[in-house]
Amino acid sequence: MKKIFILLAIGLLFSFEGNARESWEYKIQAGYNIGGSSPLPLPAEIRTIEKYSPDVFAPHLAVEATRWLNAQWGISAQIALDNKGFTVCDQVKNLYTEIKIDGNPDPQTGNFTGKNTTKVRNGYFTVPITVSYRTADRWLTQLGIYTAYLYHPHFSGTASDGYIRRGNPTGEKIDVPHASFDFSSEQNRFDYGLTLAEEWKFSKSFALRGQINWGLRSLFPSDFTGMSFNIYNIYGMLGVSYLLVLPARK
Repeated sequence: MKKIFILLAIGLLFSFEGNARESWEYKIQAGYNIGGSSPLPLPAEIRTIEKYSPDVFAPHLAVEATRWLNAQWGISAQIALDNKGFTVCDQVKNLYTEIKIDGNPDPQTGNFTGKNTTKVRNGYFTVPITVSYRTADRWLTQLGIYTAYLYHPHFSGTASDGYIRRGNPTGEKIDVPHASFDFSSEQNRFDYGLTLAEEWKFSKSFALRGQINWGLRSLFPSDFTGMSFNIYNIYGMLGVSYLLVLPARK
């Protein structure tokens, strides 16, 4: 199916004749990513979320090319640099995980109950391919898929004010005044999902842009033992687009 989609997209891109200036459009984009990596739905182990903060510099920078097939429909492709991150503090009960208790170099695996703080600071190269539709002179809607490569992984945090049951919920109880974990290198290097964007053109060259990227692949592989549920990237982006004016073709 992926090969068929790519072949169809290439065929559509080159099946229409027309002036290069009229049929091709190029943009640069800049914005800010806000969101998080979350299980769907929230598991019972997460009892309360005490704090969520998008306290990370999370820019979105992209270049985009659109091949307009007619006055309304086109196919667009982007190359984007995305930083995605957040901090969340929550109270958990019987959360299966792996931690290193302060003063003990050996990791402890089991069911943790207490306070958990997680910090994510991930950097991606993202390539969305979308169908573009101009609903009016000022409005543009895009829907499609994206794939992303994780070039800078960071997923770490702390566990405190609780205890861990070694191995299973009825295992040996070990007090956890403070512990840490770092699952950065365990993350999947590739992500993919759905993307939806809307633009409103407020001048000849500038437009406001809102975008949602909904990940369909968990951050961690299925055999990862540090977490008992899948979590997915779900981020929105707010920014601006600038239309590059190309010289007329002679």
